[in-house]
Amino acid sequence: MKKRTFFIFVTYIWTKTLVGLTFRPFFTVREVTRRPILLPTIFTPFLGLLILFILGRIGALLITVYGLKREIISLILSTALISILFWQLLLIYLLASFIVAFWRR
Repeated sequence: MKKRTFFIFVTYIWTKTLVGLTFRPFFTVREVTRRPILLPTIFTPFLGLLILFILGRIGALLITVYGLKREIISLILSTALISILFWQLLLIYLLASFIVAFWRR
């Protein structure tokens, strides 16, 4: 398989799994536990948090805002932080519950 074809295939599977994690986390996490090669996709929200923090620090260095704009930016960033954090916790909880159920069988 060529590198380009493999990259397109991996990107497709990763995106398909992320869309599933977004809209149907229960079923997608169950599928990921059946195919452990997809396990890193569970931790993609954590990568999103890292990117959010890095971009926030770069933005704080390059852009200076005051007043209402600063409050709106902080509201958007804090909302994104909390929602991504809870999404990640949900995915970890589902993964742990499926692994425990698999071990009990």
